Amino acid sequence: MIKKCCDLLESNHLKIAFIESASSGYLSSQFSICKNSGAEILLGGLVSYDPSIKVDILNIDAELIEKYTAESAEVTEAMAIHGKTLFREANLVVACTGLLKPGGSATEIKPEGTFFISILFLNTTHNFHYFIEGSPLEKLNQLTQHIAEEMIRLIQGVD
Repeated sequence: MIKKCCDLLESNHLKIAFIESASSGYLSSQFSICKNSGAEILLGGLVSYDPSIKVDILNIDAELIEKYTAESAEVTEAMAIHGKTLFREANLVVACTGLLKPGGSATEIKPEGTFFISILFLNTTHNFHYFIEGSPLEKLNQLTQHIAEEMIRLIQGVD
């Protein structure tokens, strides 16, 4: 799925950037090693694992993080929007937060394995919410596949 997504990005002359929290650079690394990717499609990424990076680098309002937590749909969407200011040439900005491992802001309604994705494409933010089980690496692999699928749908104009 990643190769298909990378091929689609390349054939459409689209550039991507990642603003990662839960995935800690995994998305950028997976898209950078895919055949026909690298500089042709990937501008770069920012790992904003600690909330201070979200506030200091991405200019996310600290009150937004306090109100919703660093791992939330609201903060993830803000990360994608603010990420566009860092990666101006990006056609797609993908932001990811979530609970890869125990801890963080996990609750009964937002347990470990919960992920929030926001993809900014054509000046519109598309938000996704996943619950993924397994080891941390299994979760990251599934998350990467989900994101590739969502990008393919968006690029192809499929809802």
